[in-house]
Amino acid sequence: MRMKFNGGRGEGSMVEHDFDEWYRLYHRDVFAYIGYQVRSRQDVEDIAQEVFVRVLVGADRFQGLAAPKTWILAIARRAVADWYRKKRFKNLFSLSEVHDIASDELSLYERAERSAKEDALRDALLKLKKDDRDVVVLRMIHEFSTEETAAIFGWTSAKTRTKLHRALKKLQEMLGGDPLFEQMARKAAEEGVSMQ
Repeated sequence: MRMKFNGGRGEGSMVEHDFDEWYRLYHRDVFAYIGYQVRSRQDVEDIAQEVFVRVLVGADRFQGLAAPKTWILAIARRAVADWYRKKRFKNLFSLSEVHDIASDELSLYERAERSAKEDALRDALLKLKKDDRDVVVLRMIHEFSTEETAAIFGWTSAKTRTKLHRALKKLQEMLGGDPLFEQMARKAAEEGVSMQ
């Protein structure tokens, strides 16, 4: 079943959105983002369902001023925050419950090494403040642009770059010379975020 709906963009102008298409394009991003925040797969699924309900209900407010993916992930960020407020839990997250990290093409040793590195990164990220963790996850793991990340947070691009820089400095202190962190630091440097 295809669900089309209209969203207003100024008076007299309508934008038609295809909910099914948005779900197809962005559900993995939503699940992955939530998976970095929540441990239980069932909770990830529940929150993701809530996100897409909010997308459907709020579609008439989407005016196309941001990319649909940016708008949807901003909704996901608020949904996770709401979930934690309701549950009063500390933020926990898991890479392995949302992503199938073990690949058939990797040896047992490579899978164990990859899992250990991801656990170290997860543990280090958990020690960051929520905004710092979110900016690292969105910019470095999900590879959102500075502008997309800023739009999700409602920040300026300059503030986003500053937050990322400070968060990466904290991660550098925790992870030191870990190759996984070094890869993130190189990627950040290529995008103009100095680690010095």
